Amino acid sequence: MRAHAALAVFLAAAVLAGALAGPLARPARAQDVPPPKLYWTLRATTVDGLPVFVGDEIIIPQIPTVLNVTVINDDPAAGMMHTFTIRSAEASPPTPYIVDTGMFSPGEQRSVEFTIVEEDRIVSGARNETAELDGGLIKFFCVPHEAAGMTGRIVVGGVATAAEPPEKGVFLRAYWIGLLGMAGTLLLIGLSYFVVKSSSRHFTDHRQHVRRGGP
Repeated sequence: MRAHAALAVFLAAAVLAGALAGPLARPARAQDVPPPKLYWTLRATTVDGLPVFVGDEIIIPQIPTVLNVTVINDDPAAGMMHTFTIRSAEASPPTPYIVDTGMFSPGEQRSVEFTIVEEDRIVSGARNETAELDGGLIKFFCVPHEAAGMTGRIVVGGVATAAEPPEKGVFLRAYWIGLLGMAGTLLLIGLSYFVVKSSSRHFTDHRQHVRRGGP
């Protein structure tokens, strides 16, 4: 009976350990989840005689975000060259530009991709630098037409920041671990009760009492 009791207790402990090992073995870590990627299209053109970006506010949902910007030069003026450029706020030789499409002509388009890791910070290739701001927002502009007002800004939307999902994941994981721990404890108590009951001499088979002259 003692061997059966030990085996039952061992099995109960194994079930409890397995139930807890599942959630603990697969924690949701922020570094394992790649940032979302947003694709945005801008038009570089001339409106009422002024060079402008159509869609001059790029709205990203959260930080960090990988931003892929396609700029279409559909300027009606022949030979009107444009760029999409973000200037570094740091001393950054050999170029002050963190992001730059270079000059391109009407009928052409260029794409650039970079990661916004903070409200004022960009990772582009090997560079990780603070960007020039306009009103507290990352500023982009056209190099030959910046003085004419051909600028725009990158706006972070008011949705959750990147730090929130992992925090919620930790709370949910702790919640499920707690439930599984309670269920495992109840299972262990139940198995222990039946083991003790079956191994106790007060609960032996009635036929043994009859053979011994018991009632």
